[in-house]
Amino acid sequence: MTPKLDGVLALRTSWCLPDEDVLLCASSGRAGIGFDVAGLDWFGKTERGLGGKALRALGTATAAVAAGGPREQGQSAPSLVVFGSASVFADLPDTALLWCVLTQRRLAWVRTVEELPEPEPEGSFFDQVKGFAKNARDSLAGRSPYPAHRPIETVDVVPVVEAPRGMIASVTTAERKLPYDYSTRTVHVLRVTLADGSGVEFVGGPEPEHARRLLDMANGQR
Repeated sequence: MTPKLDGVLALRTSWCLPDEDVLLCASSGRAGIGFDVAGLDWFGKTERGLGGKALRALGTATAAVAAGGPREQGQSAPSLVVFGSASVFADLPDTALLWCVLTQRRLAWVRTVEELPEPEPEGSFFDQVKGFAKNARDSLAGRSPYPAHRPIETVDVVPVVEAPRGMIASVTTAERKLPYDYSTRTVHVLRVTLADGSGVEFVGGPEPEHARRLLDMANGQR
């Protein structure tokens, strides 16, 4: 079975309007998103205590236990951070993969539609081995799994929550301090702020240029 493509091609095929361009998109499961939201800890779970988030920011082992337990040290920065006391994006589903997408029309979280696997055609054990061997040879030879004479299929994409462009108050670069257990404690982000003060940050990297590049892309400059 030929795998279906996701990403920008899937967004343009099944979610974007005809004249809508994808300016920015980043993917992550809920577990890989940071939450700077009142009442939630950094992982998007209900805060254990009033000082939980403040304790984690201290960067000590004792603080980590008090704030919900330590995580693996030296992690890479998250690709996205949700912020704001009234964030409409705080209640995201716990699915394997979410996409945060910015277009000239809206800011949205979307997800792919899970499909039931198709039953494998019946065949002998030796037929299956031959099929695996052919796939391995094609992969080593650099052959594409997508035949040239067939249209490439994409996964279906559905919205989780959307904010129309009129609700976006600003799109700016900013600096974000991360909790103690990340390898980089300070990152530069593209901050998309809604009218209620909540929003999403696309994490660029440790240098200001990373965020400025995201700002150029958000303004339609490639």
